[in-house]
Amino acid sequence: MINGYDVVIGKILSPHGIGGMVKVYPYSDFLDRVKLLEEVELEQNAFSRVYPVEKASVHGNYWLIKFRGIDCRDMAEELRGSLIRIPREERLPLPEGSYYHDQLEGLQVFDTSGNLLGTVVEVIPGGGHDQLLIARADEKDKTNYIPAVKDFIRQVNLSEGIMVVEVPEGMLDL
Repeated sequence: MINGYDVVIGKILSPHGIGGMVKVYPYSDFLDRVKLLEEVELEQNAFSRVYPVEKASVHGNYWLIKFRGIDCRDMAEELRGSLIRIPREERLPLPEGSYYHDQLEGLQVFDTSGNLLGTVVEVIPGGGHDQLLIARADEKDKTNYIPAVKDFIRQVNLSEGIMVVEVPEGMLDL
């Protein structure tokens, strides 16, 4: 990772056409954000390099991107599997009450009575909703999953590093 390019927004799947364009699986919920890209870092096999974006568009649920200096299918093929990174400050602002996964990871999780339940160690994307993987504070090596939905999450305070949840009785015993 090159200094400052620390947010992964997609992964190159394959070349597209013969002119050096690539097809990208976006990790962003904002497909149109690809049109705002000016330069990105491509990382593959612990090697990374910054590329200016020449052209970018949405193609169904994918992105098509042409990088300056990548001018043929063979050159694009070499980029297959690369992660696309941008600087954190270039992320799009989210609506109130929405958070990027990395903002939630590391938060201490309390129940509504103020008891420390544990720490969010990972946000796992899911079809209907994401799941929060919580490392339990009371039992070493034990984890719980809590659905990342408004029915359970009562408060998120990023500046204090806390999340307050209300889960049905018995859910944490699973």
